[in-house]
Amino acid sequence: MRVSLKWLADYVSWELPPEELARRMTMAGVEVGTISRYGDAWQNVYVGQIVELTRHPNADRLLLATVDYGGQTLTVVTGAPNLRVGQKVPLALAGARLRDASAETPREVVLKPTKIRGIVSEGMVCSARELGLGEDHEGILILDPEARPGVPLRDELGDVVFDLEVTPNRSDCLSMLGVAREVAALTDGAVRVPAVDLEGGPNDVRDLVRIEIEDPRLCARYSATVIQGVQVRQSPKWLRDRLAAAGMRPINNVVDVTNYVMLEWGQPLHAFDYDTLRRRTIIVRRAGLHERLTTLDGVERDLTPEMLVIADAERPVALAGVMGGLDTEVTSETTTVLLESANFNPTSIRRTARALRLGSEASRRFERGMPAAHTAPAAWRATDLIRQLAGGTVARGVADNYPAPQPVVDILLARSEIRRLLGVDFAPAEVTRMLAGLGFSVRPEGDAFHVTVPPARLDVTSPADLCEELARIAGYDTLPTSLPSGEIPEPTPNEPWDWASALRSTLVGLGFDEVIAYTLTSRERLGRLLAVDATTAGAESFMAAAGRESLPADPLVATVAERFIPLHVEPVRLINPLSADGEVLRTTAFVSLLELLRDNLRHFDRDVHLFEIGRIYLPRPNDLPEERMVLTAVMGAFRSGRRLGARDENGFFDVKGVAEAVLVPLGLRELEYRPVRHPIFQPGRTAVVLRAGEGAEPERVIGVLGEVAEPVRAAFDVDQRAYLLGLDLQRLWGVATRHRTYWPLPRFPAVGQDVAAILDASITADEVAAVIRRAGQPLLKEIELFDVYQGDPVPAGKRSLAYHLVYQTPERTLTDREVAEVHRRIEQALIGELGAQLRA
Repeated sequence: MRVSLKWLADYVSWELPPEELARRMTMAGVEVGTISRYGDAWQNVYVGQIVELTRHPNADRLLLATVDYGGQTLTVVTGAPNLRVGQKVPLALAGARLRDASAETPREVVLKPTKIRGIVSEGMVCSARELGLGEDHEGILILDPEARPGVPLRDELGDVVFDLEVTPNRSDCLSMLGVAREVAALTDGAVRVPAVDLEGGPNDVRDLVRIEIEDPRLCARYSATVIQGVQVRQSPKWLRDRLAAAGMRPINNVVDVTNYVMLEWGQPLHAFDYDTLRRRTIIVRRAGLHERLTTLDGVERDLTPEMLVIADAERPVALAGVMGGLDTEVTSETTTVLLESANFNPTSIRRTARALRLGSEASRRFERGMPAAHTAPAAWRATDLIRQLAGGTVARGVADNYPAPQPVVDILLARSEIRRLLGVDFAPAEVTRMLAGLGFSVRPEGDAFHVTVPPARLDVTSPADLCEELARIAGYDTLPTSLPSGEIPEPTPNEPWDWASALRSTLVGLGFDEVIAYTLTSRERLGRLLAVDATTAGAESFMAAAGRESLPADPLVATVAERFIPLHVEPVRLINPLSADGEVLRTTAFVSLLELLRDNLRHFDRDVHLFEIGRIYLPRPNDLPEERMVLTAVMGAFRSGRRLGARDENGFFDVKGVAEAVLVPLGLRELEYRPVRHPIFQPGRTAVVLRAGEGAEPERVIGVLGEVAEPVRAAFDVDQRAYLLGLDLQRLWGVATRHRTYWPLPRFPAVGQDVAAILDASITADEVAAVIRRAGQPLLKEIELFDVYQGDPVPAGKRSLAYHLVYQTPERTLTDREVAEVHRRIEQALIGELGAQLRA
């Protein structure tokens, strides 16, 4: 909101310098973002009056203008065609700094006496462009007839403009009167509301227009006036200057008045050419299916039933609260104007403006909420100005349809509440003064105040809001500073946060980088996880849309689908998405991580290891969605090697090692891994993670990991192997423990030996480890798989698994014979139970 201080002075008086006024407003919560000064550079530039014009003796197209500037005269040479004797113009004397009007890029020049065709010109009459007030250079800038010759131009046209950073809850500060109330309260001034002196003509406005509102929830009030016999022409200079200072383009006197009153009152208005409205009817309704409207910018727009329109008896004529229609705009041929002043639902206006990408000063105000009580006063003020500037006869009264009156807000403010919230006890007279200065009606009642909120302050609804107003006006810096007293409260434990911090620390230590991904996605992006086109799925599941076979009848796979990749459910759709890429809430975090992996692989060829701790959203009937916390990690195909510049390949067992490492801080050491098949993972390289303990297997599933299937990688444009890990944090929080078991350091040495066996490729490493553990009791202490090999000379369909075994007892040093006996027992168990062939 641009606020011209010269314009603001019409409504309130103050004596503070602009910088101090800006500081006080900012400290009171109405932030002044920038201060722009106009006219400070106009040194040696004055208001002059043309007293004589004669032809240049040596040039047919030049004139000699004699200019009076406060008792002194000066003759200058000019070629401007618009000069007349008696006009007031800007006169620049030698030494003035002006803009070079002939230069394509702005540059400053210092005015010097110049001989033009034999005549010395010691000054210049200036155009708007030379003064930096616009781009008009066709003629000299003509000043107000009331301007006094000899007055410095900066006093006549100079101004200071505040650019306010208005917060969403302060729609009242999107008006000059609203800002004036703030200034009055901060400077102990008084607000001057412009008076309206208007008498209606012989016609009653209710006989000229009929107003219907189909849904009061979308339009709480619609007020209209009619002015007949107007003459549409250019606005007077004072009006054009004020609109320009506010950053708006002048159009004509009728339209300019609507913009002027919108800036003055904050209430958007719109002027229709009354004669173009069919059957003299205004209907506020939703747009019909397939209706279209050409707006004032000349664009034909497709409307939807979610959009609110202003219609006549046959067609839409304006987008309510956003922009008028081209067919009913006010033109130079208009003689009768219908002036609209209405109150619309903020959400409806915001959705329409976003859907059509059509923001305006009007929609900006309606989106923040406007008081319905202001429609009639603003309409009456604009009608009065139109009558003054465009002539015509005003129809009697205001056509006012008000189905949803704005309620009056009364608040009982106790002094004890002020002390409780602000820590200060204001005197009753001080409370009354500060609130009354903001337009509140205050009536003391014992040890409290009965406060009536002005209609414009939609943000004030409770005693706490009134206390905030007192703190703003008194100054936050005047409130006493005090330290908390009493006992320090016991900290509230937050176990999930602590566990999540432990997971983050572990993953960062493993070389992962944390990411925060968007939780908004699209059906098409979710469909990539199954390498299908999900945009045609409708309300069906993505699996059905892909035409794939159903998942294997494995309860572990079903649990993985339900906890980590629930693509079989319809995602929660946003009613008003900002873009098609963010139309639904994600049901899995795998999509986000694969997209981030793809983006980062474009810049790095190794060590792209990412993780996120975030939410996925699962729909629930007649309720808000379930927000499930998950940890998701992704790894590219390569990591930095031990040698400088080398890189090593990641594999399935690397991502499995990550899962084991991150679960150790949660007290989960006993884990089980079961192979499963799932469409998004590579067959034979996928496992679910189960915690040890009681319960059915699906209930013990806490994670899934594996290599991403090639079709899925291709759908995400990932050109190398990738590995995913998902952990169900909600299940993990229930079993994580701080309990730890400690053993004393062993007094006797351990003995390590290796065993390598060739087995069928279908036998899992866990099955082999289980056989080794049973056969190695009680001396076997540790077992570690350190090599997996397939290829020559291992036969086809077989693979070699190599384990490092540690034997130890806390009672004595083991003998070679004891170790050999246990090791031989393990080898026999591998041969007998699994059909293994031992390797040397």
